[in-house]
Amino acid sequence: MKVLLRQLPLKRSFALSADYVDGLVAGLPMRKALGADASQAGEGEAELDFYIEGDNVFARGKLDAWVELACSRCLVNLKHSITEELMVTYLPGGQIPNEDGLESDEEDADEGDAEDTYGYEGEEIDVEPLLRERLLLAIPYAPLCKADCLGLCSKCGGNRNNSECGCDRKVVDPRLAALKDIKV
Repeated sequence: MKVLLRQLPLKRSFALSADYVDGLVAGLPMRKALGADASQAGEGEAELDFYIEGDNVFARGKLDAWVELACSRCLVNLKHSITEELMVTYLPGGQIPNEDGLESDEEDADEGDAEDTYGYEGEEIDVEPLLRERLLLAIPYAPLCKADCLGLCSKCGGNRNNSECGCDRKVVDPRLAALKDIKV
């Protein structure tokens, strides 16, 4: 997923294959929870417009993808859609700001969309680190199949979204359990 500087300005699409996405999400807990039910991990596409100004390369575009995960409450398969706007600056290797960063103008501080900065070496830009980072950061830590998911029954393990199991889930504080036997 590389772009040659001599080709700029350029509009280009990058396909994120099922194998690529599978390699990225293979170790995520909500992907492992699918176990043997895991089918295709997902796929996506990024469309980026590149232009160059001096030594700096700017890229803007959009990442559209989907990932198959397990709901964090009931463990059913769900397809999570990802749409991310991308706005990135690529700087030559020696110009990347350190931990202290570069001083920013006040007008930059007011801007709501902060640009990410990546480095490049030589005559080509590798877009793969950007796409990998954005895809992984867009995956929720605890995905839900629906906002009001009831999850699994703590007694029998049944999916409470499908049917009510009838188990008594009333939790009594063990410190107060002795009080229920007192006759008044």
